[in-house]
Amino acid sequence: MAENIAESTRTTPGAPRDGSASAPGGHRAALAVWAPQFRLRLTTPRLELRVPDESDLRSLAELVADQGIHAPDASPFQGGWSNALPQVVAGRVLQYLWKGLALSRPDYWNLGLAVFLDGRPVGVQGLQARTFPRLREVASESWLARGHQGRGLGTEMRAAALHLAFAGLGARHATSAVYEDNSAALGVNKKLGYQPDGIEVQDRRGEPVVLTRWRMTRAQWELSPAAEVTTEIHGLDGCRALFGAPSAHQETA
Repeated sequence: MAENIAESTRTTPGAPRDGSASAPGGHRAALAVWAPQFRLRLTTPRLELRVPDESDLRSLAELVADQGIHAPDASPFQGGWSNALPQVVAGRVLQYLWKGLALSRPDYWNLGLAVFLDGRPVGVQGLQARTFPRLREVASESWLARGHQGRGLGTEMRAAALHLAFAGLGARHATSAVYEDNSAALGVNKKLGYQPDGIEVQDRRGEPVVLTRWRMTRAQWELSPAAEVTTEIHGLDGCRALFGAPSAHQETA
């Protein structure tokens, strides 16, 4: 099975200082000298996923402030971070993405990818891991702005993240945790081939709620609908050390 991993040309440390940062993509190339995850990019039939730069962050914040990410009376995410005024949630989204960039290292990383449709941001797809070099396990979390929900985009962007995890980074397991009343996220897990992995009862806004856990192995992914979503990975080679991934992963399986 082809893994569609396409590596971008590496940028040399001196390149961005000659004014090329003002060209399209130049700012990203300049940042990638110091933070190689800015080279990483995933593409699917409809979407592009990439680490957001300053312009992308501003667009994401404006999107959240304008549309929100769920109904005011809902509470689909752990920690309740999305239960606030849209302008406040927009700031929390930026904090999440900044934190992921600031703290990422091989034994703990949190990769926040902005998701774009037709060049415009529609949401965020996150992928996290602890002690990845030994455990080779990732977890995911994501959201879509309300104006872009119900179109299958959540399934497509999660499939891209799974492709990065299994085909790109050599993960052995992928997990997901979803409240039992979050029907949209449950639907994505079931559609892509995750298997139930237990439950946990949590306190959510003063009331007990069941958190369902889901898991997928590499072998299950290879046979799942998630693996059928065409995904190309660009710029991964320079990020492998940051993620604690194998330095030489086979491109076919």
